[in-house]
Amino acid sequence: MSLQKSWYLRNGSRLEFRWEIFNVFNRTNFDVPNRFFGSPNFGRIFSALNAREMQFGMRYAF
Repeated sequence: MSLQKSWYLRNGSRLEFRWEIFNVFNRTNFDVPNRFFGSPNFGRIFSALNAREMQFGMRYAF
């Protein structure tokens, strides 16, 4: 999910602000299971992916 806002400045340039969110609802996303058929841990999941992450950005276009 992302939100973006642009402001047009007097000299014809533009300022943009952007906010991006990954995993908005903070649900657990499990990593891939063990894929080695001969392993006693075949098919088991041992880790999860990252929780909610956000990033901000600003851009000045002239």
